[in-house]
Amino acid sequence: MTPVGIINGTPNFPTMVAAEGGFIAVLANGATPFQTVTFYSRNSLERLDRLAAFAKVAPTKPMAWATSGGNGTALNPEHAGAAGVVYVPKENVALKIRQAKATLAAESNPNPIPTALLSHSDLFQGLTAGTDGIFYATGGDSDNVVALRDVHGRVQVLHQYTLQWQSFPKDQYPYQYQGDHQKKHLFYPDSVVVGPSNHHLYVTGMLSNSLARINIATGETDYVNVGAYPFAVTLADQRQRLVVSDWGGNGITVLDRATFHVIGHIATGPAEDPATIAAGVHPTAMIALSDSPNVFVADANVDKVVEVDTQTMRPLRVIYDSPYHNAPPGSYPDGLAVADGELFVANSGNNDVAVYDVHTGERLGLIPTAWYPTALAVNDGALYVTCAKGLGSGPDLQWQYIGNMMHGVLQKVNLSELPRHLAQWTRESLHNDGFALAQRTARHTQDARTTTFLKKHIRYVVFILRENKSFDEDLGDYSAAGKWADSHFDLYNQKELPNLYSLAHHYALFVNFMADGEVTAQGHQWVDGASDSDVVQRLWPEYYSNRGLLWNAGPGGSASLMPQAPGAHNPYHYYEKLGDFTNPWISYPQRLYLFNNLLQNQVSFEDFGEDTTRARDGVIRSALKSHVAKIYPSWVPF
Repeated sequence: MTPVGIINGTPNFPTMVAAEGGFIAVLANGATPFQTVTFYSRNSLERLDRLAAFAKVAPTKPMAWATSGGNGTALNPEHAGAAGVVYVPKENVALKIRQAKATLAAESNPNPIPTALLSHSDLFQGLTAGTDGIFYATGGDSDNVVALRDVHGRVQVLHQYTLQWQSFPKDQYPYQYQGDHQKKHLFYPDSVVVGPSNHHLYVTGMLSNSLARINIATGETDYVNVGAYPFAVTLADQRQRLVVSDWGGNGITVLDRATFHVIGHIATGPAEDPATIAAGVHPTAMIALSDSPNVFVADANVDKVVEVDTQTMRPLRVIYDSPYHNAPPGSYPDGLAVADGELFVANSGNNDVAVYDVHTGERLGLIPTAWYPTALAVNDGALYVTCAKGLGSGPDLQWQYIGNMMHGVLQKVNLSELPRHLAQWTRESLHNDGFALAQRTARHTQDARTTTFLKKHIRYVVFILRENKSFDEDLGDYSAAGKWADSHFDLYNQKELPNLYSLAHHYALFVNFMADGEVTAQGHQWVDGASDSDVVQRLWPEYYSNRGLLWNAGPGGSASLMPQAPGAHNPYHYYEKLGDFTNPWISYPQRLYLFNNLLQNQVSFEDFGEDTTRARDGVIRSALKSHVAKIYPSWVPF
């Protein structure tokens, strides 16, 4: 990664940025004890102040505690940009608390940032601002929208708007409510936009398949069904129409803003029905053109941006967002912005922002970013980018929990620099990802040579999946691995892992795989599909921090919709009928899993306990199910 421009840190996993007046606001919603909205100076990116939302009562003084599961946590409301979260396997409460406090001290800014605390709330991934300087942030599990503003260097919460779950048709994906059925059903606010004259808020409800219209003055709220897993909402056609992207569908839903009635649906991907086996296209971010009824829609799972006309209700053209011709999917475009005749596309999978000519669709170049860009905003001649994983994790010197130890990044790029630097930035971006022509040519030659060798010498493959282990952790002391093994990180040895060392010595040993998996949710999907979909990357933090989502936010597996009910932890469910379990179809990457590829190429295989893919209706098709060892229990994500 070689991010350009001005950068500053954010709390873990920022997913939205909004600009208004002299402020840039960033919403961060990692797997942390609290989520934040941080205000930055538009010019310098200096941190100004912050709101921290706590699911329970916000602490008013420093505190620390430990759990029996290995976690230790320390909080200081004066340093609400970070929490000290550690994982210490030893059952030693004092050690956990000591390490958590040390982590908090190491992570905290020496200059406290003015922080407003909000109890009984959390934040998801929606943030916007009205023309009156009031910002609005969505709280997923808390089912609310928080109105806030910066007043003389401190955040003030002005109001909280409460939302309610709405039922949806049983023949509409995901066919039943995907939250915990033993708790209150959640609307789960996702995206938010402010209507004309600051009269209304429009809010998508991810678990309700609904859009809410909130009267800002009175709080009166109306709802309408808009399709599967509504993601973003925007105004189009001179603000006369509302447009909602359906994350779990194949396009967008268009509404008349004045009547709040659905006009129709515009497909940006292939038709889908309950029997659909292929992965979804994942319509996510949108940007409306100010001088036309047209809207750009990012289909994140297929590396495309589709321009649609909200008057004629049809798609106009497709911009292919792959880094090179015939590249495999994985760019994951999930943030859009338009300025000065150019379309900017945040490619979370490539760590860059692609720049296109709005009129021709021609790619003009790439802007290098930090890790996993998630959102874009343009303000006063500058492009602002949030990157969820920042500059990476670094060493865990205080036993930090990998799920939330990475700071995010806010990046500012002056658009006036593009003519002078874009060509060089493009070369840097391509080289960073190994996408330069010379790199691809060398890799293709090596891959062809390796494939020829493997086909000649290997007849059977036994794939043993070892969860939550790095190569050096297990085999860092294995001298035969040469430069690929680092004994400094070895936690075991041949005496403790005799079977693993024997397998490595007598059979094949693969090294230098760079998996994008901080936690189990990403790791399993990377193993199964060689890619983590945008759904998994964006939703695992909510599941891991107990914020209203279940295991459908994980690696394509399922979990009981009644987690406390008898039979909820069924290790054989991975091949059984879906029943009252979560529907995982939305989480699959575009090319599905290894098992689908083996089936397609008529390679015989047997699966002992790892998840396979289900069709959109949750059914495992018989051709795939016939390769599952039904007497073997699965790994259990509970």
